Amino acid sequence: MEITGKDLHSSIREIAVLQEVTELILASGDTETVLHQTLLIVRNYFGVSNCAIFLVDEASGEVYRRASNGYEPGQGHERMKIGSEGVTGYVAQTRQPMYVPDVSKEPRYLQAQANIKSELALPLLVRDELLGVLDMESDKLDFFTDETIGLMALFAAQAAVALENAKLHTTERRRMRQIEFVNLIARSATNASELGQLLMTLSELVSDTFEGSEVSILLRDKSGNFSLEAHAGGDKPHFSCFQDSIRHGIIAEALSARMSVLSENAPASATSPAPKRKFCIEGAASEMAVPLLSLSETLGVVVISHRSENAFSTDDRSIAQVAGDVCATAVRNVQLAEELRRLANTDSLTGIYNQRYFHVVVNHEITRAKRFAKPFSVLMFDLKNFRAVNQSLGFDEGDRTLRSVAKLLTSSVRAMDTCCRYAGGQFALILPEIDEAKVDIVKKKISQGISELSARTEKARVEAIFAVVHYPTDAATELELVRVLLNRMEKEKEKSRSAGA
Repeated sequence: MEITGKDLHSSIREIAVLQEVTELILASGDTETVLHQTLLIVRNYFGVSNCAIFLVDEASGEVYRRASNGYEPGQGHERMKIGSEGVTGYVAQTRQPMYVPDVSKEPRYLQAQANIKSELALPLLVRDELLGVLDMESDKLDFFTDETIGLMALFAAQAAVALENAKLHTTERRRMRQIEFVNLIARSATNASELGQLLMTLSELVSDTFEGSEVSILLRDKSGNFSLEAHAGGDKPHFSCFQDSIRHGIIAEALSARMSVLSENAPASATSPAPKRKFCIEGAASEMAVPLLSLSETLGVVVISHRSENAFSTDDRSIAQVAGDVCATAVRNVQLAEELRRLANTDSLTGIYNQRYFHVVVNHEITRAKRFAKPFSVLMFDLKNFRAVNQSLGFDEGDRTLRSVAKLLTSSVRAMDTCCRYAGGQFALILPEIDEAKVDIVKKKISQGISELSARTEKARVEAIFAVVHYPTDAATELELVRVLLNRMEKEKEKSRSAGA
């Protein structure tokens, strides 16, 4: 059989196309690359005016335009119902190629550009699974020949395999991202000394994982009220931005469904413009809300906001769900650790710190004082006649007295000061960055307060006996400082007993 120049040209073109497709399959690393290279081959070898790849959205029963070439911004149909909209929707339903030599005579055709004359749509199938549709349009009537259609059908089959490979590769990468993310969170939870530090680290990790996003972490307290605890990726918003969403928005939906919820601006249709959704972050066009769930308890929610529409893929939502589960576990662990520390460091009767924490804070203040050359003082006082309160009025009244003194202390000192119940009726205050004159003011305030408390119990009035030490004037170490303080306390008590006798 004699081969003409035209046949030779066609054979060479077919070999070239198939060679590029083979390289495309072998080199398929991610979906974006496969889509880009597929459209590039279509434009270079077949000279079509427009080409697009539509992928299946099983949740909505639609195909959506994932990548395209030749369309101006805003041109073309972004989404089409499978079976009922457009040539593309029909091909997605029948899973058979469809060629329209004259679009003006095809009732299924949806016009996007006035110059389009013919259209060819091919299903992207792998083992009877529909991935999407490859759609091509030309500004010439009956542009696609039988030979071209046959070659394009073969090309579409190979492109579908490449797309499936990329999909599998993306899935594997997503799993690696999940594993890496889980490891980062686990390490962060291990190194975090307190909840605020952990939440800030988690928000930054999530923001880095979803590039270009803003991440807000809200926690819920025991009464059910939310508060914004951490934010990354932009300026921290005011909590009021989230209140509507907590009541009846994306946050409420996520908490009700107990799983991640995605909110995006709905695409515009031919008959009506796209309604704008209410987002938590001003300027956002896509948001995900991921509840933080620990067993049956709702700890809070993570809100991931992005300024681009359709910013989050199905894979992103899957990763966000994993992130939420791991973050919830990390947050709960740190909360439990903080609660254990609080119980270990708190006096159960009065609610202020105990003797154990007193020694921790004194040691910490010595370290800080050495680093920043900031002196501090420790004020201790003992309730004289407190034993008489227990003996004459009962232990319940003695407990009420101790709680009243603790309340007096917390209302009389600065936020930076530390109040402790040292032992029995003995209390201590660590006062950073304070001089002797100001210590005297604190002593007078406490003495006056205790006198007013004692005025209610005529049978057993109590008063405060004080001792004070200053760092670094009185001692250089925590052990020496406390020893000096306790010795001075004993001397003051002895003076008081002598004066009373």
